[in-house]
Amino acid sequence: MTTIPSDFPSPIPDRLQRTVEVLGEEIFYRFANGFTIKTERLGKQDPWQILPLGSPQGSLMNHVLNFPEIARDQHVFEPFAGAGPLGFAALKVGASHVDFLDINPRAVAFHQENARLNQVSLSRFTSITGDIADFRPEHRYNLILANPPFVPTPEEIEGTLTSNGGSEGSRLVEQLLERLDTFLKPSGKALIYVFQLVKGARPLIMERLPRILSNRPAENTPCLAQPSSIETYCEGYLALFPSFDTAIAQWRSRLSQQYGHDLALSHYVIDVGAKSDAPTSCVIRSNFAEKFGAKFFIAAGREGAIALERASENASLHR
Repeated sequence: MTTIPSDFPSPIPDRLQRTVEVLGEEIFYRFANGFTIKTERLGKQDPWQILPLGSPQGSLMNHVLNFPEIARDQHVFEPFAGAGPLGFAALKVGASHVDFLDINPRAVAFHQENARLNQVSLSRFTSITGDIADFRPEHRYNLILANPPFVPTPEEIEGTLTSNGGSEGSRLVEQLLERLDTFLKPSGKALIYVFQLVKGARPLIMERLPRILSNRPAENTPCLAQPSSIETYCEGYLALFPSFDTAIAQWRSRLSQQYGHDLALSHYVIDVGAKSDAPTSCVIRSNFAEKFGAKFFIAAGREGAIALERASENASLHR
């Protein structure tokens, strides 16, 4: 596994230039090209809430708008779709059809409303209520755009449907990657935004990719200037879930026993390429600005805020 610096940085522009309008529990994101996405505010006490947009969605949307050829005339799949921002970005640049998948039955209404807001024909997309673990597509896709629930969550904390990624944050990410050949054409690719436990400057999932993927390259791009330490992350959980102090300490101890004490957490985009005869290759490349835009890179000094924000996504059911 190799870490490769970006030798010729050429940041792509922010083609979103979004404004935000909050109307009660609804949020409307309006973008420079007339594109609009409706979601809900964070913290709504509803297990079926639809998450607002942040850097994960913005990064992938900006990539699609800057490199429209990856989606134009293609069949696109957005699992864990929520309001469907990634799929609608693909439709905006000319995707032939998008399949949205979400376990949340409320997502369908948001897809229909966002189609209306963007004057997208209902024939150009399909909304499916289902689980990534057993979804069987009618055909394979050219492109997957995904922002799975990825928040590492102590086992004793219920968390939320939209954010709980299991004890290490990788449960749903790995389910998607392990079934990639079921979803992707051999020539297809996937962009997956994750939040990962990191050891020795490498996300843990990168150690597993050669086993999970089958003859596909995987480029891992850091989205955060400085990872959050596991201690900072646990402090965020303790601030939000003080009655779970013992459970949080036990969770931290279990992770330390398995991986060591020098753990941190950071955001990455996993870019999975087309299938080939070559063995799976995994690299870490510092090229976020060129692929996703400097606007969406999370600057140093925000480690504590990011840790609290991630933990707070699991807090709405406990308020």
